[in-house]
Amino acid sequence: MKCKVFLDSSIMQKGLPSTAGSKMLENFVSPVDATVVERLAAAGAEIAGRVEMNEFGVSGVFNKEIPELTEAVSLIKNGKADVILCNDYTGAISRTAAIHGLYYIHPTYGTVSRYGLIPAVTSMDQIGILCGSSGVGFGVLRMIAGYDPRDGVMSENNSQIAAKLNESMQKITVSEPVCKYNDVYSQIMQILCCAELGNNISRYDGIKFGHRSKEYNGLRELYTKSRTEAFGDDVKLAAVIGAMVLSQDNYTRYYDKAMRLRRMIKDSFDFVSYDVIKTCCPVLSRLCGLPSLTTPENVYIANTEREDILEALIDDSGEITI
Repeated sequence: MKCKVFLDSSIMQKGLPSTAGSKMLENFVSPVDATVVERLAAAGAEIAGRVEMNEFGVSGVFNKEIPELTEAVSLIKNGKADVILCNDYTGAISRTAAIHGLYYIHPTYGTVSRYGLIPAVTSMDQIGILCGSSGVGFGVLRMIAGYDPRDGVMSENNSQIAAKLNESMQKITVSEPVCKYNDVYSQIMQILCCAELGNNISRYDGIKFGHRSKEYNGLRELYTKSRTEAFGDDVKLAAVIGAMVLSQDNYTRYYDKAMRLRRMIKDSFDFVSYDVIKTCCPVLSRLCGLPSLTTPENVYIANTEREDILEALIDDSGEITI
C-alpha cells in the first residue's frame, strides 16, 4: 500500500533531529531508526516529513481545552499527509482529530514496538495512527505491528493483528457500560502520567543528556539552571507532581491507590457479554491498554488484540456499520 506518512518528533529517524517538542532535546540527532520507520520503509510507504508536538505530549494531562487546529490535523485535512504516527497517551490528539472529522487508531499496548520512541509515560506510551481514512490507517497498522525483541513489553504472542474479522462472528455487539469509576479517570491519569513522566525526564540533567546551561557555579546549579531553562511550564508542573505522589509520605495515598483503581477499571469490563464499548472518553483505552478507534462521533474500545473488530465497524464509505 502506497501512502504518505509523517512522524511526530518523538519518533526517531537516523540522522534527523528528534526533539519531542522540547528545548531540552533541541540539538539531539537520532543515532538510530525506530522500528516503525524500518517497517514502513520495508513496506514501501513514503515517510514524507516530521511534525512538531507539545513538549513530551504532556499538555493534554492538564489542558482540558481542545486546540482548534494542530499541525498534524491540518496536514491531513489539507491532503498533504495520509497518516501521522504519534504517541497520544493523553487522548488529546484523538479529541482534536474527532472534531475535524478524522480518525485515530490506538493499538493494544505492546502491539507496536516502541523502540526508537522517546519515552514519556512508559505504561501508556504506544505509537498510534492519526488518519483521514480508517481503511488506510488499519493498513498502516498492519505494516508497523508485530514482535520486536528490542521492546521489552512485547512478547511473540501479543503483537499479531488479524487480517480480517473472524468469520464465525456473525454480529458485533456494542455496549455503553456504566462504569462506577468514571468520575476519577482524569485524576488517575494525572497521577500516573506525572509520576512516570517525572521519572523519564530525570535523565535530562545537562550532563548525560539534553540542554546544558552556559553559566553555572557547581554541579547543583548546573542541574537546576539546565532543567529550568529547557523545560516548559507543563513539564515542570508534571515533574513536581510526580515527585510528590512518589514521595515516601504520599506513595500509598496517591500512586498506589491510582494503580489499584486502574486495575479495577480494566477488570470491570465484560467482553464476554459484548464485543465493543462505545464511549466518548479516549483516556479509558490508555489507562487499560486496550485498542480503540476514535471517530468523529464516538470512541470505540475492543478487547486486547481485537483491532480486527474495530476495523470491521467501518464500511467502505467510512461509515460505522452498526
